[in-house]
Amino acid sequence: MNARGHAQPVGSDFAPESGADTLIRLPPIRVRTGAGEVAGFLRETGGARTGGFVPLTFPVRWLALPAVRGLILQLIGGQGFLPVQEGQSFAYEHELRIETDYVLDIEARRAAKPPRLILRMAVSTGQGEICAHLETVLRIVPLNLEPAS
Repeated sequence: MNARGHAQPVGSDFAPESGADTLIRLPPIRVRTGAGEVAGFLRETGGARTGGFVPLTFPVRWLALPAVRGLILQLIGGQGFLPVQEGQSFAYEHELRIETDYVLDIEARRAAKPPRLILRMAVSTGQGEICAHLETVLRIVPLNLEPAS
């Protein structure tokens, strides 16, 4: 983590092969369930307080981390495409706790037909104990940048 408490990838080299059915694994990313971020997530999603635990859907916000966002943009084809959430699933072994450090492992696969990006994530403790497996499926929709005539 950097001085501001933002997640940083442990390594940063990812360069997918071009073409369909590309599989990429990002280096592990250190993440934290900060109290302020969890409270903000609850406010924005209309969630109720959860005691000392993190809402089940909170890890989806880690898709916006720079390393993950960059990978998503690269695999969908850049700015000319829009990733639209098609589905998500969460399987928890242990609840996530507020103000705790975790390790996020991400595997991304680009499928050609239909065009979609499947992100599989595992959240574990620093000691390697798995807390959750998550999956997000993003349909890749081309943006029509040409004005309608």
